Amino acid sequence: MAKSKLQTTTIGSFPKPDFLPIRDWFDAARSEGSMNSPKTTTNFTNYSDASADDEDLYRRAAERVIALQIKAGIDIPTDGEVCRENYIHNHCRHTESFDFQQLEHRVLRDGAYETDLPAIRKTVQHKGSAYSVRDFKAAQSVSSRPIKFTIPGPLTIMDTNADCFYQDRRRLAEDLATTVNFEILALVEAGCRHIQVDEPLFARQVGDAQSFGFEMLERCFNGVPKEVCKIVHICCGYPNFLDEEDYKKADPDSYHQLAKEMDLLNFDQISIEDAHCANDLKLLELFEKKTIIFGTIAIARSRLETLEEVTGRIQAALEHIDRERLVIAPDCGLGFLSEDLAAAKLEVMCQAAAQC
Repeated sequence: MAKSKLQTTTIGSFPKPDFLPIRDWFDAARSEGSMNSPKTTTNFTNYSDASADDEDLYRRAAERVIALQIKAGIDIPTDGEVCRENYIHNHCRHTESFDFQQLEHRVLRDGAYETDLPAIRKTVQHKGSAYSVRDFKAAQSVSSRPIKFTIPGPLTIMDTNADCFYQDRRRLAEDLATTVNFEILALVEAGCRHIQVDEPLFARQVGDAQSFGFEMLERCFNGVPKEVCKIVHICCGYPNFLDEEDYKKADPDSYHQLAKEMDLLNFDQISIEDAHCANDLKLLELFEKKTIIFGTIAIARSRLETLEEVTGRIQAALEHIDRERLVIAPDCGLGFLSEDLAAAKLEVMCQAAAQC
């Protein structure tokens, strides 16, 4: 009997085309050598606030990155988050309480970096108009394949903003989860059938994930029907710049600590890194129900993977999980890379998936 095809997808960000009137934190990393410049939090143009002329540029940009993915062989592309300054702070701008004018200085992620962040100064509430619907419809209108839409999770939003109001992480996470659920339900109503919540902070803050983070994921997806694929992405964190090998990433053993509990939660797929951290693949055996989106392409290294090494890693993974529960992807978003390098890496990845 013929083997079923391994499905492929991407995770989130893509390099923004030069013609867009918007700058994100990957641009800052390329031009200033760090993702952590205060400039990454201010003075952005967003698609949601675009003029008619800018709106056409955003649609062209989405079409460009989607076409790149489809040409490479991706089954479920994203919009590359090209319509958003960065998808975390874009979400925050559509809620009440975030102060983007008076920034707060913070040291983050176990001292890996320090930066100036927007501040939470009052109760978090959604403003009532879903930015995701406009972005999703624009992307889907130029795609021949179903678009996956990506949204930041509560813990990740908390990590990229300064709490000057709540001083209660669980209560803040609850209010943030309500705003995420608002966007997700709007996406469902708009026809989106692949929705991903990103929680890289689970890998760094296993205690918070277990004590209230899992519950917040359930809140985020509350009311989402079974026909919608519900996805959670957990990575070990971006470095400050491309090819920074000594960056303090999260401990990949976090996946082992989280796996069994996450396997029981009410969503369908979990996305994990493997290209960067080369997991003990017995990890995959801990997931008995979930489909695993398996990271096979390094997103912060400029070296292009060979077809043989990606094929070999996929084949090794298939020794530990049924192929019907394995999806092939990059480790994380591709925003660090040039467009040409992102395309080349995806082409190798898709060729490898087709051969396995």
